[in-house]
Amino acid sequence: MDFIFSLFGRFHPVLVHLPIGFLILGSILVFYAKKEGEEFLPAIRIAFFWGTIAALFSVASGIILYLREGYSFNTVSKHLILGLLTTLLSLGFYLYLKDKVKFIDSKVRGMSIGLVFILMLTGHFGGELTHGSEYFTEVIPDRFQGLLGISKSAEVSKISLDEQHWGEAIFYQDVIHPILSQNCNSCHNEKNRKGELVLSSPEMMEKGGKSGRVLDHRSPLESTLLARMLLPLEDKEHMPPKDKRQPSKQEVALIHKWLESGASFELSLAKAGVEKEMIHMYFPEEKDVFFPETALSQLSEDILMPFRKSGLLVAPISQESPLLKINAINFSANQKLKFKDFQAIASHIAYLDISGTDQDDTVWNDLMVFENLTVLKINRVNIEGKGIEALHQLKNLKRLYLNYSDLQLSNLLALADHPSLEGIFFYATPASKDINSDEIARFLARLEYGGYELPVLSSDTVVY
Repeated sequence: MDFIFSLFGRFHPVLVHLPIGFLILGSILVFYAKKEGEEFLPAIRIAFFWGTIAALFSVASGIILYLREGYSFNTVSKHLILGLLTTLLSLGFYLYLKDKVKFIDSKVRGMSIGLVFILMLTGHFGGELTHGSEYFTEVIPDRFQGLLGISKSAEVSKISLDEQHWGEAIFYQDVIHPILSQNCNSCHNEKNRKGELVLSSPEMMEKGGKSGRVLDHRSPLESTLLARMLLPLEDKEHMPPKDKRQPSKQEVALIHKWLESGASFELSLAKAGVEKEMIHMYFPEEKDVFFPETALSQLSEDILMPFRKSGLLVAPISQESPLLKINAINFSANQKLKFKDFQAIASHIAYLDISGTDQDDTVWNDLMVFENLTVLKINRVNIEGKGIEALHQLKNLKRLYLNYSDLQLSNLLALADHPSLEGIFFYATPASKDINSDEIARFLARLEYGGYELPVLSSDTVVY
């Protein structure tokens, strides 16, 4: 029947909400009552009575949880002491209301404020235990955190290896320590010593915890550090607990390899016999940059609002980039854009779709202000491409869409040596009908001109 105590202890996160509700209700009624009024006094006494009873159950369950779940006193001390203080103050306040108070006055209100303040502190430190010390502050913008004097704790280590020199990396420091940092250190660090075990440094790992050492240098593969990870997830001895982040199969394999190599804190990956296939996923990926990277700042909503009101769709190309996507989908076929109006934001536009608007071959020179233009769509317009060679000045242009236009092949060929174009799309144009394989070969860019025909299958003639 011993499990009943453990079960009662684990009800602590549920039980703590009861005293909070009762004590807050009583405090609200204290301030809701009229000065020297007696009508709310019975309800206030009841609220603080049951608040005290609930607080006693919360404290009892919290102490059992602390004793049976391996928390260190340093971890829970603030929450535990304040919880006891809240309970005692609540009891004292109830007895004072029961025997010495005939009506609500300023003294009662002052005592109520003090009790609520202690209750909030107790809840705050309890929240730190379950959600971490930065649960409230991490959402505050960095500049405000600086003004408030909040310093960020060290970020969780992540594995990052140099593909050329990975063999020289230290197995523990560069691989094992980041794995433990991500999966184990939330419970086993200098502040939160669950089970008196700390895994954030070699010295503390060697020392072990309340249940003994976690590294066995005589039989490394029998070390508790690995054995707990290999237990079934539903096993109560499995670590990390099933509701926490679990190491991947690759991470467990690396811990296995580290122990197999002797669990040294100085050995390199190469000397430990690690093969490249085991760690290749930690090599940095080459960044595929499509849109240009610029030092431009984000444009304010005041600047963009006039363009939106004109009917243009305006959106950032990504959350991180100041560059914009402009689409004239709401414009009618006879509506013409005034490119001079774009001067203030021209360098921010990387994606421009003016399909279906009123355009002619003077548009090419108008586009020269868009220095970061990467995608240009001018479908369904009456242009032949005269002067299209001006697009050579747009060094970031990668995609050009001229479908369903009057584009002539002779004008299109002027783009054959464009330095950055990766794709030109010109379905249903005179150019798509006239182009031949020799002219296609002149383009370094990939051409998409439509007109493809699929072979007729025998099944296509079957009538069902």
